[in-house]
Amino acid sequence: MQSGYVQILPDTQQQHARARAVDASLEASTVPLSTRRQAYPGVEGVISAASRLVTKYTGDERIRSLALKITSTIRRHRLTGQPDLRNIDAIASAIYKWMVRNVNYVRDPWDVERIQSPFVTITQRAGDCDDHAILGAALLQSLGIQTGFRIVSRTGRHFDHIYAVYQSPTGWKSFDTTVLKYPGYVFDERLIKKSRHVTNLMPEGLGLDPITLLTTATTMASTGMTLKNTLSSIFGAKDSGERQMRGALRDHLMQRGVQSEVISLSQKDNATLQRYAQIIDELGAPAVQQLNRYGQLSPVWITQQQAANKTKKMGLYAGLAIGTLVLIGGGYMLLNK
Repeated sequence: MQSGYVQILPDTQQQHARARAVDASLEASTVPLSTRRQAYPGVEGVISAASRLVTKYTGDERIRSLALKITSTIRRHRLTGQPDLRNIDAIASAIYKWMVRNVNYVRDPWDVERIQSPFVTITQRAGDCDDHAILGAALLQSLGIQTGFRIVSRTGRHFDHIYAVYQSPTGWKSFDTTVLKYPGYVFDERLIKKSRHVTNLMPEGLGLDPITLLTTATTMASTGMTLKNTLSSIFGAKDSGERQMRGALRDHLMQRGVQSEVISLSQKDNATLQRYAQIIDELGAPAVQQLNRYGQLSPVWITQQQAANKTKKMGLYAGLAIGTLVLIGGGYMLLNK
C-alpha cells in the first residue's frame, strides 16, 4: 500500500468473455485491460474501492464456479459422498492453498497503487497484498462465507499491509495468502502498532444464473405468477430479515457444537432453530449430543432432561441448606461452650 496515484483495473467485456471458461482464463497470459488513473485517495479510498470489488464479484457466477472447482478436493462427507462444503475452515484451506500455488506476490509499480478486479489477478496470476485480499475474499464470499479486511501498520505512522479475514464458526480468522502460512495464522501482535478491521458487504438482492432466470421468466409468462411469488417459491424465505435470522441462529448452534448437516434439515424453519438454541442453552452438552446423534430433540427427552436437572438442582439446594445449618449449629455450640 503506497501513496502517489491509484489505478483501478476492472475487467472488460473481452475479459468477461474469456473468463466464462475458467480454465481458459487461467491459461491466458495477457488480456486488454480497462484502466483508470486518478489521484491517490488515501487509505480510506483504497479500502472502499477494494471492498466494493469484493461485494460486486461475490455474486458473479464465474467466481463461484472457480471456487467450487477449487473446493472439489475437500474431503468427502460420509453421508453424501460429496465434498463437505459445510466445513468453513476446510473451504478456506482449499482456497488458500490454490491461491499460494497459482497467484504470485508482485509489488505495484513505483508510486502507483493498483486495485485489480479478481479476474485481472487470476489472468495475470499476480498481485500485491490488496489484490490477494480482494480475490481471496471474493472466492470465500461466493460460497457464503462472510469476509472482511484487516489493515495494519508495523511502524505506527501509516498503514502498510492489508489482508483478508473470514468469519469461521469460532470467530474471525486471518486469510493472508502473501505470507505462505495457513488460514487462521495468528500474527505476532507485538509487531503491529495499529490496525483496523473492515467488514465486506454481501450483495443486495438475489443472484440468479442465466438458466434459472430464463426458467423463471418462462414460468411467469405461462402462469401469470408475479416475480415475488416465484422467487419466494424458489428460495423458501419470506424476506431478507428471516434469512438473516436463520443464518444467525445456525451460526449460534454451530458454535455450540451442533453439526451443520443436522440443523440444515430445518433451514426453512426459524422457529425450530430458535427452539433448539433455547434448549441447548438450557440443557448444555447433552442436548448437543442428542441432536447430533438423532437429528431432533423429542418432547419426551426434553421433559426427562428438565426433570433430571430439576432434581439435581433440588439436591444441590438441599445440600447447601444442610451445610449452612451445620455451620450455624457448630458456630452456636462453640459460642456457648
